[in-house]
Amino acid sequence: MDYPILELFTSLVISTTAIDNHPTTHGASCELSESDIIFGMNDGLLEIIKRISSLHHRSRTGKVNNSTTITEAVGIWQDLATWQPPESLPGEQYQELYDSYTSALFTWLYLILHPDSMCDEKVQSMVEQGVVAMSAVTVLELSPFLLIPLFILGLASVQDEHKDFISGLLDHIEEHTACEEVEVYRTMVERSWESQDQGMPRSWEWIQWQDAGPAG
Repeated sequence: MDYPILELFTSLVISTTAIDNHPTTHGASCELSESDIIFGMNDGLLEIIKRISSLHHRSRTGKVNNSTTITEAVGIWQDLATWQPPESLPGEQYQELYDSYTSALFTWLYLILHPDSMCDEKVQSMVEQGVVAMSAVTVLELSPFLLIPLFILGLASVQDEHKDFISGLLDHIEEHTACEEVEVYRTMVERSWESQDQGMPRSWEWIQWQDAGPAG
């Protein structure tokens, strides 16, 4: 697949990342088996991610002009605004998981259209909403699914409290799950923060990092 971020999402959805045998603090009522996890299956989320990822890549590699980028982005934005997760969910934390993706995808789409606007109040408000949603996802089996929102919202973060939360959650996922991709995405996020500290414009724009490696 052309875009590794899609490969990651697909692998998480299809195989459900294996969980190490670490003890958890969740009671039996909170524990979910692989068969319980339906997140990303036939709910329209993967299709939206594909569309945003494709638009990002094509708009940054000269395959579409600015007018087409705006038209496509507006269409995706409208579809994302009306998209809803399945009515029947295994638990409330799935709703928070979906909310974290919604915040991340709106942030990603907004930055494609306004790449120099990372510090805008609108962007940082979406980051805050995503952080709040992710903080409510405490079921260990769901935590690997947070890697994509952590990546996108991490790149868009400018506040220390958001960065600290994202770093801590990446540490938690790496320590307690078998999600091997954590280190790759953590490296990308930390690189963007270093670039941000150096005053580099568009520090979030991973797709234009020539030597970035497999993360976008």
